[in-house]
Amino acid sequence: MSSVTPTRSPAVVGYGPWVIHRLTAVLLVALLTVHISVQVFGVIIFYRLGIYQYLLDLMLITVFTHGFLGVRATLLGTDWSSRVKMIIIWALGAVFVAVVSLRIIT
Repeated sequence: MSSVTPTRSPAVVGYGPWVIHRLTAVLLVALLTVHISVQVFGVIIFYRLGIYQYLLDLMLITVFTHGFLGVRATLLGTDWSSRVKMIIIWALGAVFVAVVSLRIIT
């Protein structure tokens, strides 16, 4: 039995989404560090620079992107028919675009 799961293989999920999924993971660590430093430790430099709300918006988009790509990778690793997988992926993609678009508009 192999120690590598099919959902972690870039050959299964595609190299572009695989790289983006990893990059969003690293970006989330950085953004969560900023968020925790502001909320828990009271670091106010991000408020003074006027970028804290933009960082929160970026974190929201990053969380949704990372989550969407994770669910996509998991679905592609299942034994379901390719039609069912694509319907679910497209539906989740539409919800992802709607949420991000609404956040950008409002």
